[in-house]
Amino acid sequence: MTITVTNQKPAVLDALHTISCIGDYDPMPAIQQTLIDPLLEPLHPNAPVNITGAQGADLTGDIPNLLLSCLGDTLNVAGEQTVKELLGQTLINFDQGTLLPVAELFAVQAGQQNKMPAPSPRVLYTAQADVLPAARALLAGTGAESAFFASIAYTFHPDTLGFWFQSSAAFGDFKVWLSQQTQAMAGALPPATTKLLNDFTALSLKGLTESLLVRKDDADANDEHSFARVLVHMLMNYVEQQRTQASQQNTALDTGVLPFTVGELFCPRSLVLVNVEAHARATAAKITGEWNLIDQSLASPVKVVSNTSLSKLTSLPRAAARAAAMGSKQQPGQPGSRSAKVAFRKQPPSKLDLFKDITRVLRRMGKVNRSQNIFRTMKTTFLKASRRDPDDFNKPGRITSAQYMPDLHIYIDTSGSISEANYQEAVMMLIQIAKKLNINLYFNSFSHILSQEVMLRTENKSTAQIWKEFRRIPKVSGGTEYMQIWRYINTSRVRQRRLSLMVTDFDWSPPPTRQDHPKNLYYAPCSAMNWSLMVDLAKRYADSMQHIDPSIRQRLLGMIV
Repeated sequence: MTITVTNQKPAVLDALHTISCIGDYDPMPAIQQTLIDPLLEPLHPNAPVNITGAQGADLTGDIPNLLLSCLGDTLNVAGEQTVKELLGQTLINFDQGTLLPVAELFAVQAGQQNKMPAPSPRVLYTAQADVLPAARALLAGTGAESAFFASIAYTFHPDTLGFWFQSSAAFGDFKVWLSQQTQAMAGALPPATTKLLNDFTALSLKGLTESLLVRKDDADANDEHSFARVLVHMLMNYVEQQRTQASQQNTALDTGVLPFTVGELFCPRSLVLVNVEAHARATAAKITGEWNLIDQSLASPVKVVSNTSLSKLTSLPRAAARAAAMGSKQQPGQPGSRSAKVAFRKQPPSKLDLFKDITRVLRRMGKVNRSQNIFRTMKTTFLKASRRDPDDFNKPGRITSAQYMPDLHIYIDTSGSISEANYQEAVMMLIQIAKKLNINLYFNSFSHILSQEVMLRTENKSTAQIWKEFRRIPKVSGGTEYMQIWRYINTSRVRQRRLSLMVTDFDWSPPPTRQDHPKNLYYAPCSAMNWSLMVDLAKRYADSMQHIDPSIRQRLLGMIV
């Protein structure tokens, strides 16, 4: 869509809002004031802003719905393109060509303000090169809070709402102010909220962060004077008050908002409080570990929010990390410079095409110490006597060595859109590939749930024998959910080292927030399906995955040429 904007004053969006903690919870007035009204401020007061589409249709009244369409549970590719084009023309600092979703528009704006190129396969942000310098500059008073915010957002992409404090002392000042406000509201606050606020004042923020769970979902904890509503309201009011004082006294700010995603800004499920001084004095490895732990906690499907005690976001992962005495390190994504240039096949791939693609990926992954995928090589050498004629030193012997390629783990889509014929065809294809590789397979079926993992011994067995084993394995059915597989792989170092292959029809849309896509997960099309429909679904999936893995097209085995 081509959008034309006239008589609009280019805007800079401010994430600060003060949604009341009294009455029914309604974030729409705050969304209107924060996101929409700045886009509709006229350049010349005597005439309104005019926003039209390609056919001349007036889009001014559609802006709220367009923005909200990009904040749902799944990514709206068409809506994302339209809103990015709109923001590119109406904001002073916005790159409409960014791969980041509209949900991260405040991060894109902050990055453009500080002339930071958007993250991409060729532009990687790290704690060492970006977060540490930005924290030190903000602590010294020589850097902007937007640069610190953009450095964290571009490096870790947390799906949460954050607030930064210059130091633990600055956080202490907020707690004193909060206690005063709590006492003033003592008669109106429920006992549970008062207790949680008192528990909150016991936090110290001496480390890098403190993170709290405040809601199970968007519909939770929205009652009048609930802890979630009161705490966010107080934090926003305090930031607003600090801004006013800093402006009047010409001093530096010591607190601010970190609006990592738009959805969390107006209805946060979690809060992360950030100590700038601790970041400035920490090592890059410690910062990376802390934010990776936060991302891991946010991705966890189990969220338990207590009404009687503070629920810390990272408490379970920290306990697990201490018990296992190990840390997790996020690996950077693989470059994908050809992602936008690849062409899809005009005909379904043959079994040979898929075999070649799988073999290519296995070779690229390299060898491992031990696996079910054994590759034996034989070479002649004079260092060993010939078995046929051991006394003849002029005849070389043979040495057989075993090398191990990564294991192959198959995830077959058995949701409602996959028929029995599709499933059987996919299984037979995999059996023939496994026989050609002469390896055993790990296998799961999936829909919106995941079956139990099974290892199928296909080595040295006939096709009929292998098919008989497949038929014994129960199939799950229902809807389609890819992220359960991503989490299933990412929670096991053993599974991370395997070549994971998802056989699917690509009929799924990812969420609009950044997620951790497994490094060695690839996709293959289901067989016995309409190929033009399969290609359309794969293209839609690849387009909607650009903010998660820009090189996703390179992972579609058998689909591209």
